[in-house]
Amino acid sequence: MANSLLFKSLAGIGGVSAVTGAAIGIPKLLEDKGELISELIKTKNPNKRLITSQSLEDADWKKSWEDYRKANKNAKKGEDSFQLSDWSGSITTDITDSTASQSLLNACSSNSKKRVVESSQLYKDVLNYCTRDTLISDLLKESGKTPLLKSEAANSAGWKAAWERYRIANKDKDSDDWKLQDFNGQKNQASQQAWETFRTQCETNLNSKDISKSVFLEQVKDWCTVEGI
Repeated sequence: MANSLLFKSLAGIGGVSAVTGAAIGIPKLLEDKGELISELIKTKNPNKRLITSQSLEDADWKKSWEDYRKANKNAKKGEDSFQLSDWSGSITTDITDSTASQSLLNACSSNSKKRVVESSQLYKDVLNYCTRDTLISDLLKESGKTPLLKSEAANSAGWKAAWERYRIANKDKDSDDWKLQDFNGQKNQASQQAWETFRTQCETNLNSKDISKSVFLEQVKDWCTVEGI
């Protein structure tokens, strides 16, 4: 009831005093109702995922570190976006690909746990320097599926079953869905270990950033995951 009355007072029904109250109160209300940055990314920017690797040599972290330095190259110590503890000031040398800074990883980890509104600068900075593109494998894992790994043997139960599903689904078509080279020479080989060309295509598709095509997503789910898991 209290909340209901509060929002009525902010609606302007009481004249000038209500308008004044709204002007003062709304920013505070928004601040109090901020969401965790990690959750905002999921709902507002589903095409992005927080980088979770702990390796400073991770390709995504190295790119983020390069982007961070380029965006802050003129920033004095203490004035860069995240106010990194080891930020030494403006950069006058060429900025190239290099090992990421642990301070960036630490800042991303702590900032992702803060509550903000979508329009805040901190949210924009985390989005720019702490995330990577969402992969099809991310969506599959989050939906409870287990993507097949190429490091697993081609004759493992998971790979054999996946290849058999693809083979049966495509063997009577003029052209198989993924247009695998020499599929015609393999399509009648029942109950065999997974064909290496197929395994390579699964690896490529699982790492694809093309998450907007529902038919393609369903194909990767059906043919590149452990059935039922």
